[in-house]
Amino acid sequence: MRVAIYRRISTDEAHQPYSLEAQEQRLRAYIESQPDWTLVRTFTDQASGAATERPDLQRALTEARAHRDDLLLVYRVDRFARSVRGLATLLEQLDAAGVAFRSATEPFDTTTAAGRMMVQMLGVFAEFERATIIDRVIAGMERKAARGEWRSGSRPFGYTIGHASGHLQIHPDEAPLVRVIFDLYTKKHLGARSIGNWLTERGHRTKAGRPWNMPAVLTALRNRAYLGEVYFRDSYHAAPHPPLVEQATFDAAQQILIARGEDHAQRAATGSDYLLAGLNTCTRCGARFVGGAANGNRYRYRYRYR
Repeated sequence: MRVAIYRRISTDEAHQPYSLEAQEQRLRAYIESQPDWTLVRTFTDQASGAATERPDLQRALTEARAHRDDLLLVYRVDRFARSVRGLATLLEQLDAAGVAFRSATEPFDTTTAAGRMMVQMLGVFAEFERATIIDRVIAGMERKAARGEWRSGSRPFGYTIGHASGHLQIHPDEAPLVRVIFDLYTKKHLGARSIGNWLTERGHRTKAGRPWNMPAVLTALRNRAYLGEVYFRDSYHAAPHPPLVEQATFDAAQQILIARGEDHAQRAATGSDYLLAGLNTCTRCGARFVGGAANGNRYRYRYRYR
């Protein structure tokens, strides 16, 4: 009996209940305990079990179709697939190739009706377990956001993440630059591209060490973390970290974003007294023109600016 083994972990091995090494040791011991079984190939993936498009899993199926092994052995069914549909599809492909499937820790025989039913039940439990884990992770992240802690992900420019508290803390070198960006945009009326050029020319870099550009500036201008908030799953939560921008300044920036057509979420619904606001652009810097007005003693003076 030519046996191929398949191992899988979801992310980093240090936090897995069944490490790759532990899986292989158990699988090899199981093969050695069976008469006339020979290990011919080992396949390993580090990916979610929800999807079947995993590199080594696809190689294992290709080898099966080429009749290079007689049985595919896994440590547990949930190492093979974590969805009922995915498991059924994979078993059909192995069956069509004439390759048997077996788990080293779960007793079933896919050559019998009862064994096939057992595999499907194990697939149901694997899918349920995965869904439960996801629900617990999301609930934990929601509680974390409600406490004002920063969720996992890239930190906002201008802040660092406190390892002990989980809250954002002011980055002494970056924080002053956030206020400069909002000042240039709301008071100096520079466009996002011009601000990016201005920052880069003066030697400033993003948190990734790259030159500033228009998307990076727009990301900063839209970020409500600068108001002392954190975001998770379509909701903003008050947080204890110090705001870097006043509410009035942030609101002014959002109005200019809308007027210039740089707020993609509201561009189509934007109303303006100036029909071409956000449509005309400066040929020199690429900034969009917006309309403005000032009241004199007798007249209202309209003008445009970038």
